[in-house]
Amino acid sequence: MNYNLTISGKDYRVLQDHLYPGDGKEAVAIALCGRQKSTSQTRLLVHELILIPYDQCSVRKPDLIKWSTKIIIPYLEKASRKGLGILKIHSHPGGLNAFSETDDISDKELFESVYGWMDDDEPHASAIMLPDGKIFGRIFHPNLKCENLTKVNIAGDDLLIWSTNIANGIEEFELRTVQAFGEGTINKLKQLRIAVIGCSGTGSPLIEQLVRLGVGELLLIDPDIVEHKNLNRIYNSTIEDANLKRFKVDVLKDAIDRIGLNTNVITYKQNIYSDKFIINEIAGCDIIFGCVDSVDGRHLLNQIATFYLVPYFDLGVKLISDKKGGIDQIMGTVHYLQPGGSSLRTRGVYNEEELRAASMFRTNPEYYKEQKKAGYIVDVVVESPAVISINTQIASMAVNDFLARIHSYKYDPNSEFAISRISFTDAYIQYEVDGEPDPYLSKFIGRGELQPLLNMPELN
Repeated sequence: MNYNLTISGKDYRVLQDHLYPGDGKEAVAIALCGRQKSTSQTRLLVHELILIPYDQCSVRKPDLIKWSTKIIIPYLEKASRKGLGILKIHSHPGGLNAFSETDDISDKELFESVYGWMDDDEPHASAIMLPDGKIFGRIFHPNLKCENLTKVNIAGDDLLIWSTNIANGIEEFELRTVQAFGEGTINKLKQLRIAVIGCSGTGSPLIEQLVRLGVGELLLIDPDIVEHKNLNRIYNSTIEDANLKRFKVDVLKDAIDRIGLNTNVITYKQNIYSDKFIINEIAGCDIIFGCVDSVDGRHLLNQIATFYLVPYFDLGVKLISDKKGGIDQIMGTVHYLQPGGSSLRTRGVYNEEELRAASMFRTNPEYYKEQKKAGYIVDVVVESPAVISINTQIASMAVNDFLARIHSYKYDPNSEFAISRISFTDAYIQYEVDGEPDPYLSKFIGRGELQPLLNMPELN
């Protein structure tokens, strides 16, 4: 079992400011954490921070801190009531890259008390932030035995990843990528589990690039089969695949296995709304790439990204026909969405009426047809042209944005590139910063498992 910790970029900055106020003394904070569990890992997701005031610490020295746990009793009650985990995180201003004997004693005292409040035996965690911002930690079990955290992720403008897994050298095919981005980035790519939802237009070239960059594991999710009309844009697809009506994910998995670069591939041939297990699998990934056209698909991925602190890249292409056999506009957009920021809804990608229509079309297509005919609902079935060169460029923009966030190579900060827009017809590329946080989703940052799932009754 792997135990991982994920923190939003916003909470990470708050923690840095509190744990390192500039006086060279230790500081401490507590966090209430949501959880995400699967057969191979348990993730703790920081949901709410409790910063322990400096003046309520009886001792604050460069190598020692003491404080009364009575301060956090109301939060322990809340954690017990809502099934949340507890994270204790403190600083080591001297740079000690390990838990001290004093830490061992104080942690056992704290977590013995924590388990006294809880009605379950789920794990809790203790972590240390070093002066350079690196975080490492350990999980505590009810018997107060502990295990090291396998991975710590920061889901912000920059994607910070610290892992105890050490990659086994550099393969020959990775040498050119190492020259561009360094061995550290290659090792991060090998440890990543990335979900790609939609394996056709932008999804196919995106998957090809992720594989050849050496990503460790890919979840490919798409319910559709290869059709002849898809052959102009799905990499590695053939006439035979279309004749046999093979699933897109199977075609791409076979191609990746033939490439032989050790990327593990898991495929799902269902719509993401159809199975809570698939939603949980996506929630257990390090990164989400959404290559879907549907409004309700985008909405669900945005929900998952917020509840489970998974950075989300949304890709979109729009080709508007002039109705005369030509093209009037060719545009593409890559949205980067981080937990605690704006959403696709608040960015104007869709509105509530469009979401209602898309949901109705998916769940009750006959009733949708009646409502559309009567003029009570908007049209969501809009076929648009698809061209492999356009799709590939949008996919490349998304992959390069992703690379910039795990290996900062741009002169400007990544916060300047929340939205990347390109117009092929007007010949421009435009970048935009993030907007105001989504007021609804802000309540659920890092909430993790909840009933109903994602606070969406239809998923219950």
